[in-house]
Amino acid sequence: MGLFSSGPDKETQELIDAANGDSVTADKLTKAETGRMAWDRLNDGPLIDHLSDDEQPHYIFSQQSKSGVRVSDGESIQPDGKYRTMMAVTDDRVLFTAGGDTGDSTLSIDSESITDIEARSGPEKSDGSGKVTVSLNTEDTSITFPIKTAGSVNLADVHSDGDEVQEAVDYISSQAAADVDRTEKEKSSIRSARRRISDEESGDYVTPERVNKVKDILDSGEEVYYLTRGSTVDVEGSSAGESLWGDDRSRKTGTKGYVRAVITDKRVAVKIPQITGNDERSVPYESITSVDLDTGLVNKRLSLQTPGQTYHIEAHDPGKDEVRRAVKFIRSKIAESNEDTVVVEDSSEPDPTEQLKNLKELHEEGVLTDEEFEEKKSDLLDKI
Repeated sequence: MGLFSSGPDKETQELIDAANGDSVTADKLTKAETGRMAWDRLNDGPLIDHLSDDEQPHYIFSQQSKSGVRVSDGESIQPDGKYRTMMAVTDDRVLFTAGGDTGDSTLSIDSESITDIEARSGPEKSDGSGKVTVSLNTEDTSITFPIKTAGSVNLADVHSDGDEVQEAVDYISSQAAADVDRTEKEKSSIRSARRRISDEESGDYVTPERVNKVKDILDSGEEVYYLTRGSTVDVEGSSAGESLWGDDRSRKTGTKGYVRAVITDKRVAVKIPQITGNDERSVPYESITSVDLDTGLVNKRLSLQTPGQTYHIEAHDPGKDEVRRAVKFIRSKIAESNEDTVVVEDSSEPDPTEQLKNLKELHEEGVLTDEEFEEKKSDLLDKI
């Protein structure tokens, strides 16, 4: 969040808006310390730092106790000091984190490895609070995570009061089933995307899963070297239109996902996902006259200038070093495309017989004297 911001930044707000449950909040995502009189969550950084790129959290629960996460094989994780244990349910996995004085402990369980999951309610206490324990099993281990709840401990009542434990359990079950039923076609799509990545050079941010998200805009045989992810692309010039960002400049925003730029062996291609379909832009290297990088305080912006338009591509990811490498790569491809074409002149000499005929005509027209004609004729006869 910005220094003077009254709310979460855009990326955090997008995660909150896309979450299934109300338990995903800016406070849980972006704050590690919770106040002088409260139990802190994590030590190394907020929960959002533990999430991978493109990972969407749907439910987040905190445990304010020393119970931690109990694992049947003995590798349980517990918080130190006045830290909490957290359970984050995302579209890919269940992530447990426990804060510690010397560093945080984490346990990640992929959805596809979960064979069974349930939530059990415990006895109600005198203050009306209770405990719900989430238990999940994989082929190798069993994991339990107790969550303190306020009010009734009956799961149906807890859920109706706004607690999302059972809803999260149902979601995890559906995700586990979906991963088990993942089709060979989907697996083949990932393998196909992997073959798109250049063996010669590619950024660390380039993975088969990310390439798969843009594979539909790539040409046959096109190889991916670098990728960027952001929210907008500003198109400037060639009657781009009038907008809040100035005359002859329009902003293209991804209304159904992130804006992704693909830097390949042939061009820079941009995919702008829209509700009504994708807006795609293609900028061949031979049409790019210059490329610039603006590394601001918040976001990076890649600018590609062509004779007609300039594309200002916002890049949240990857980091500055990798984006700089991408810019260097683009400049090298521009230089290759602009190399002077070698012109090979025809070194073959005219036919001597034809030259002799032309020479005779010049002599008859008086252009050549008798001496000049005889001299040049002798030279040509030697070549025949």
